[in-house]
Amino acid sequence: MPHRSEDPREQFEAVERLLTAWLKERRALLTHYTAVVVALDGEPSPASLHRRQLDLCSLLVDYISAGHFEVFHELVEEAERFNDGSCNLAAELIPAISDTTEVILAYEEKYTGTSRIDETVTRDLSALGEMLELRFELEDRLIAGLHNRHRRQIATARSA
Repeated sequence: MPHRSEDPREQFEAVERLLTAWLKERRALLTHYTAVVVALDGEPSPASLHRRQLDLCSLLVDYISAGHFEVFHELVEEAERFNDGSCNLAAELIPAISDTTEVILAYEEKYTGTSRIDETVTRDLSALGEMLELRFELEDRLIAGLHNRHRRQIATARSA
């Protein structure tokens, strides 16, 4: 968890480091998602597909947990430090992001609970991909509306 600071610039820098690590996790998640999609095209062994699914599901839970329990919280803390009204955007977007969680975790629950992969895996994977795309778009709007807005304020303050 980032260092708490009353200074908006210090809070910004701590959140910047957190976001960098979290977005790296997102790239790893997308890499694993793609690996499962590609594996399905090649008729993988059930054991190989199951292993890939477990890896993907583990990353899904880690990514979502970090977002909900750390990243979003810290972005809101940053917005409060800057006191520029950007908390309103967070109040709008965070519930919409949370709505995607149910579908994503249903996928995780289905594919970590069994080693049996049925004919719905392709459909389920497609639905997961759509939900991840929506979630990433909302998260990016949140980051742009809060953190990147504050980046511009800091840059303006430094040049003044």
